Amino acid sequence: MCGIFCYVCRAKNYQVSGTTDSRSEEIFTYVQWEKCKDATNARGPDGVTDITQQLTKEWNGHFAASVLWMQGSRLVLQPCVDVNGNILLWNGDIFNGNLASDKDCDTLTVLRNFNSSQNVIATLLKIQGPYSFIYFDNLNNRLYFGRDPFGRHSLLIKLSDDKDSLTLCSVGNKNMTNVVEVPAIGIFICDLNSEELNLACYPWKEPNLRFTDIIEELEANLNMDIDVRETIVQPEINLSLHLDPEIKDLEYLNNIDCNQSFNAIMQQLLDNDKVHRRVENILRLLKNSVEVRVKKKPNYCRNCVRLHLSGEQVNCKHAKIGILFSGGLDSALLAVLADQFVPENEEIDLLNVAFEKIVNPNLNGTKEIEPVNYDVPDRKTGRQTYAELERICPNRKWNFIEVNVTQLELRKYRSSHICNLVYPRRTILDDSLGCAVWFASKAKGILTPTGHPYESSSRILLLGMGADELFGGYMRHRTTLKHKGWGTLTQELKVELERISERNLGRDDRIVSDHGRQSRLPYLDENLVTYVQSLKPWERCYPTDQMPVGLGDKLLLRLVARRLGLQSTANFPKRAFQFGSRIANSKENAKDISERL
Repeated sequence: MCGIFCYVCRAKNYQVSGTTDSRSEEIFTYVQWEKCKDATNARGPDGVTDITQQLTKEWNGHFAASVLWMQGSRLVLQPCVDVNGNILLWNGDIFNGNLASDKDCDTLTVLRNFNSSQNVIATLLKIQGPYSFIYFDNLNNRLYFGRDPFGRHSLLIKLSDDKDSLTLCSVGNKNMTNVVEVPAIGIFICDLNSEELNLACYPWKEPNLRFTDIIEELEANLNMDIDVRETIVQPEINLSLHLDPEIKDLEYLNNIDCNQSFNAIMQQLLDNDKVHRRVENILRLLKNSVEVRVKKKPNYCRNCVRLHLSGEQVNCKHAKIGILFSGGLDSALLAVLADQFVPENEEIDLLNVAFEKIVNPNLNGTKEIEPVNYDVPDRKTGRQTYAELERICPNRKWNFIEVNVTQLELRKYRSSHICNLVYPRRTILDDSLGCAVWFASKAKGILTPTGHPYESSSRILLLGMGADELFGGYMRHRTTLKHKGWGTLTQELKVELERISERNLGRDDRIVSDHGRQSRLPYLDENLVTYVQSLKPWERCYPTDQMPVGLGDKLLLRLVARRLGLQSTANFPKRAFQFGSRIANSKENAKDISERL
């Protein structure tokens, strides 16, 4: 993971030691850079560099980056500048596609292809993997920037009120006013041949009502018109959209004897040839996704990598992979699959977070004195699944880390630090999820069952984001199907995946990366998503009264878990992270603005 920053401002003539120098006074004060420098540098502890130069007669630029070394045989610092003066800030991973390589650093691969093809957008279409980027095309004086179509990595934008400067950064600060997230709807271009700052957008998909709403909101926030150009990728035709299943489509589901145990029902479904093929396809794609995300890295933990970069010879056998581990279905599957690709002599860290219960006043007006108890729902399921992992993968050393957060710690870091990482998101949901993910990915707690203090040495964290959107895991999916039918549920699943960047991913990227770790999201692998979206919704889930919670929701993924030997875990009902870790108050409205941030 890298932290990237770009500041473009108008060049102004001013006197320096009696001479006239066409540089900007503002560029040397770095007002915006100073506000977010520390947070940007925390994302990439392996190297920090910046450059300042005149881009055109009218515009100057300041480019800065912090690097978390994750690809290639050596550390490559950024910003990267090629022989033609092109400048690249790249925060991404090429996991698949024509440009994927196990040997070369992705940053150099992307810069080389941008230059050789002279077509930035065509190059990006060859990339499968998460990214945000900023690229200055020196030949044409254009600044390109954007996020991958899922929006897995953060990028923020700010335009000054006088439209004399443009700021782009991975992470901001709530003292940076008028900052918004760059929407993951396309690639943006600023033509610096103009005397005025301007923006154009090349959409990933044919513009629809949702795209129009997002562009209009961005235009309002920036107080600027955005020129929408031709579409980069034409949309795929989804023939299942708004269609209801025929009777024969659901026969194998309706014939299930629901008086059986969950395990018996799942085994009966696995014996069905069509279901079996779908399960095997999902398993193959998910295995491939986990494999590349586990293997593509330097073979050093966060402690040994410092020794290696200082020139020491290191043979690192410490944990390099961690999993945000509630013990639920999504994280349990990632753990079982990671076990297949992490060397057997290396440990895997399971990070399980719990928050101290808020003490409420009793009827006498005094506070109840209760012993601190961290046995929250996610801690209980986490321990259960940890025991199941030990049974399924007996040769692996699993480190179950209990991250226990006091109310004092929560108040301290929420108001002084986490608030800046969550920004510009500000809702109660952003508050609770941001805090939960920050403390979990800090990965500092006590080790089960020894009770010894432990801090994870992992540099990569696997997260289960995207599973609920793909496989129908939310309770609202059950409600939608019951009252509005399969056609509406189909549309809802489609929209939820499209919205995941603005609802979750940018915020979570800023949160996890603050600890110098990289989040990787196996469920949002392009090949897996494409296959799942080709399935009818009733082939992914069956959230009906016939199949209760813990079975019908995410049915296909539960069958994959069963296929891998997970039994109890395969039937754990979906539980929101903020409630499972006990940070959130169910009486609050998640959409309201949080006064705690």
